[in-house]
Amino acid sequence: MSDAARQLAATLQAPLPEAFDRLSEADLAELDRLLNTALTQRAQNLDAAISTSLDFVPRLMRPAVKKALGL
Repeated sequence: MSDAARQLAATLQAPLPEAFDRLSEADLAELDRLLNTALTQRAQNLDAAISTSLDFVPRLMRPAVKKALGL
């Protein structure tokens, strides 16, 4: 297994399907880059959604809600 395939499998946290053996190193590296970009964007969107949703919680309850959410 190539380095790019190992890195992609680590990013996915799963073994790669057999069809991925036909992809080039560059394709595997690009897939890994795109996946990491998508995961980063997803985390940023989730953080923004949580922050925005706290605006609907009364100010005095925010510390308790943050603690319950683990923030």
